[in-house]
Amino acid sequence: MGVFRPVTIRNKVDFPVYGLDFTADDILIAGGGGGANRSGVKNNLVSFKIDPANRKLEQVDAMLLSDKEDCPMSIACHPKLPLLVAGINSSEDEIKQGHNLNCRVFDTEYGKLQLKSALSTSTCKSVDEYQRVTRFSRSGDYLVTGFSDGKISVLKTHDWTLCFPSLRFKNVQDIDIDIREEHVAVATSSALIILSIQDGTVVQVIDSPKLNRNTACEIRACRYGVTSKGEETLYAIVNPTSRGRGFVCAWKLKKRGHQYPVHKARTAGISRKTITSFSINPTGDVLAYASTDLSIGFIDAQGLKPLLKVEKAHGFAITSLAFNPSGQFLASAGADNCCKVMMIPKQAIQDNREYFFTKPLFIVLDMLLFALWMHILVEMVDGGTLSIY
Repeated sequence: MGVFRPVTIRNKVDFPVYGLDFTADDILIAGGGGGANRSGVKNNLVSFKIDPANRKLEQVDAMLLSDKEDCPMSIACHPKLPLLVAGINSSEDEIKQGHNLNCRVFDTEYGKLQLKSALSTSTCKSVDEYQRVTRFSRSGDYLVTGFSDGKISVLKTHDWTLCFPSLRFKNVQDIDIDIREEHVAVATSSALIILSIQDGTVVQVIDSPKLNRNTACEIRACRYGVTSKGEETLYAIVNPTSRGRGFVCAWKLKKRGHQYPVHKARTAGISRKTITSFSINPTGDVLAYASTDLSIGFIDAQGLKPLLKVEKAHGFAITSLAFNPSGQFLASAGADNCCKVMMIPKQAIQDNREYFFTKPLFIVLDMLLFALWMHILVEMVDGGTLSIY
């Protein structure tokens, strides 16, 4: 698929990677490990500097984390400040006492890693639950966390206080904050729930769609995207429960006035396998996804058309995708103990976009020319100007 294949830079690490993000345009941070009390696989945070000229990921710093605590299960970098927040569970004893400092804040200036503070967004006493989602708003003024037990928290980052009391939903998969920073979209398996960021009230519930009105689907991810023209769209990744395919749904949001409720979504099939990870570039024109066949695909965000697909991008399950602030790089991580960065020149994406949009036109023209030629041949035979022996 596509006329261009991106150059990929890779670096092998000593642990399965569960989360990654960019703290600067050329500095990538990855986190993961074996979890609590697994001496064979250490828990780590590692920073890399991307050297595109020499096609290298050069390690800047590494922080070995406690083996009595869990590994980082999700991470997010502040969009404007050298800060990283990671979901790292405390020790088993502290969790059982209800003292889980699961939300860790790190300084990341120049790629150097240093713990600044730790706070709790969970009172759950089960060691099996973890911080599945960690995400900053576009300005960095808000942070949202989502726990595997369904508890979500929205915090003001200037003092790390809650915007409203934490809420709980069933089967939380993903969370994002809109561009205006007025709403929070919570993706559960069965619905998208839109909340007011001011007080947590439910603004709208968008049920997961059904294919052909019969096939049930589960929502896997959600993201807000905005174009250079200020057009905002809410995207959701949807996987049918009965077969391995992946779809994207898109709801256009109004530029002025109340953005909700939204109504009918545009829907497009984008993967023949179940989608596991999803991201959108900063300019809002390219979507990226990873699927269970270990491929990574790029989609035009406006037309929901494929741009390119990279087969066998990793050797094992792809756990995380992240664009850098300029959109030049897409980083991916997997349980294969590998971090990869794809270099994506803008011109190449534009060439692929033109290729996919003009290819159907050429096919139609070829069909019309063939039909016209056959018509001329028939007329010549009928008129006696062409003899067939």
